[in-house]
Amino acid sequence: MQKRKQIQLSNKIKISSTARMILILLAISIIALGSGNLIKTLTTKTSLIPEVKELYKYTNKIKTKSDINLRENKYIEEDEILDEQTYISDLISNIDINFDYSYTGTVKAHTKYNYKIEAIMAATYTTNNKTYDILNKVETLKTSEDKEVDEKYFSIGEYININYAKYHEMIKSFKQDMGISANSYLYIRLTVNTITNLDSQEVNNQYVYDYKISIGDKIAIVTYNEEDEKSDSIKYEIVTEENKREIKLKDIIISIALMAIGAFLLRFILKKTEELKSLKNEFKLELNRIMRSCESKLVEIEDLKQVDLTTATRVKDISQLLKLSDEALVPIYCYIKEEPEQEAYFIVTKYEKSYIFILR
Repeated sequence: MQKRKQIQLSNKIKISSTARMILILLAISIIALGSGNLIKTLTTKTSLIPEVKELYKYTNKIKTKSDINLRENKYIEEDEILDEQTYISDLISNIDINFDYSYTGTVKAHTKYNYKIEAIMAATYTTNNKTYDILNKVETLKTSEDKEVDEKYFSIGEYININYAKYHEMIKSFKQDMGISANSYLYIRLTVNTITNLDSQEVNNQYVYDYKISIGDKIAIVTYNEEDEKSDSIKYEIVTEENKREIKLKDIIISIALMAIGAFLLRFILKKTEELKSLKNEFKLELNRIMRSCESKLVEIEDLKQVDLTTATRVKDISQLLKLSDEALVPIYCYIKEEPEQEAYFIVTKYEKSYIFILR
């Protein structure tokens, strides 16, 4: 007689064949991704992230003060102005403006600079929700000579008197002669140009500051920043050997980690999962139910000849065999046949008499 063995029920996770195939392909893809990235890292030039450093930083800074001087009139004195940003245009005589500009760099360097002050009369006209520039008349009030310094700081101080009444009357005449209603302004513009030579590299900078006041209307509105500051910098990129090694090692670690994750996932799927069989197979469902209910008592046999069935009594339900097995303290022998038809035989031998239940 062949050796009998205790039946072991499968502990594998049952999933559909489609889901299992998708998981297997996913695991293989992760392994392939890690392998490809590792090969690329070891055989191609590393994509580097250079370190950015600041070579030179510079700051343009300006402080501006202005005084609005009124004509002699019997209505308003200068010390009676309630809003220092709003005036009656026809009462303004002139404007005193003080520009206090400074340039500051982070290191001492050779710098060339010049500047100019301009008066710009500008007007715009709006129709059908569209605005058009109709006037842009520029008058240069002052131009400096080119100057040079070997410092990281220089300053410009300029005072200028603006004949506001002149520009106001010019714009009023323009509007009357053209028969047009337009928004018009006077810009007093300071423009500073600098060129800084730094390690054979030129740093070009242009700073533009506007003092703005409306002209040609009943009310003059002054618009300007008393203090303004603008900065910029020159940067450069460096890549050291330490950067290269660190970046390459990081890519290698990521690649190996991906390969390990993919391999673990693939092994788990192949070892711990199995395809879920069709739920339509009633024989297998019933067989599985019986085997689970009798698991501790079942002993698998490989041939029906191992059990004497000549005087076997057939029972109608597996529960009868379970009762006989408990009474006699004997196992339930099981034989499963797959072909030509699926059948399962369950046998209990009690006092030399056999009892059999057949599942088809």
